Amino acid sequence: MQRSYSLGLVLSSARENPFYTHISHAIRTAASDRGFSMLTVNHSYSPEAEVNGIKQFLEHGVDATILCHALENENIQPLIQAGIPVIQVERHDIEQAYFVAIDPDPGMRAAVKTLADEGHKRVAFIGARATGLKDGGPGHAEQRRAEAFQQAVSLCGLDEQDCPVVLGEYFPRSPNDMLPGRRLATMLLDDHRRAVTAIIAGSDILAAGILQVLYERGLKVPSDISVIGYDDSMAQFLSPALSSIAQPYLAIGDSVMAFVEEAVGQDTSSAKTRERSVSTSLVLRDSIGPAPGSF
Repeated sequence: MQRSYSLGLVLSSARENPFYTHISHAIRTAASDRGFSMLTVNHSYSPEAEVNGIKQFLEHGVDATILCHALENENIQPLIQAGIPVIQVERHDIEQAYFVAIDPDPGMRAAVKTLADEGHKRVAFIGARATGLKDGGPGHAEQRRAEAFQQAVSLCGLDEQDCPVVLGEYFPRSPNDMLPGRRLATMLLDDHRRAVTAIIAGSDILAAGILQVLYERGLKVPSDISVIGYDDSMAQFLSPALSSIAQPYLAIGDSVMAFVEEAVGQDTSSAKTRERSVSTSLVLRDSIGPAPGSF
């Protein structure tokens, strides 16, 4: 069978969220190490951009396509019909696709336990609301992060009533929009019935907005309040350097390419979904401290 040794990569919003820059680099590096080149489309929630990107993949005869993440599943069907393997990362929406699952539980448990060990009893989670993909929403992956937080709270013996979950938009829709983390943190801090001593964010993008609000209110991190991000995509560049639940970028790239090497040349029309799972971990930096008055 003729091989092009090229792959297609679909990204959602590399401009707005550095997570996609990191994951693109990891997959591109893993592909290059195995002799593959990469064609990339960043749809930025434009169906037309996604359709045009898929057409480009078909014209170039890519050996497989990686989705991080598709906007509309029907746009991917021409690839399925052409027998081109599809690998989904983090979101599993297409039955015939291979799937790289990212387990948020290990990193989230470590984050909540670290805070609990520092005396924090009131910990909030600020994350993204799981909405439809056609609305530009992040879907079930962010819902899993919120669920992982609630499970970790229970496992660590904290009172769920004292550990609120605040959900909203994931990232700004335009360069001039307020960072969603600012809006959600303001809602949390203005509700004095839900006063907390630590916040875990569902992404580093959200954490950046949270840090801005805390700075404006004169709250010092971590002496007044501790903050943990998610993705470890820009955390080390924030102030203070942010502890973050890290995505396993290298493992994601290797898992994707393992599927590529397994699937290329196979009949995917009736393939059952096969899954590989990789795990998050906690990276500690300067944004975690003892709960005020606990020691």
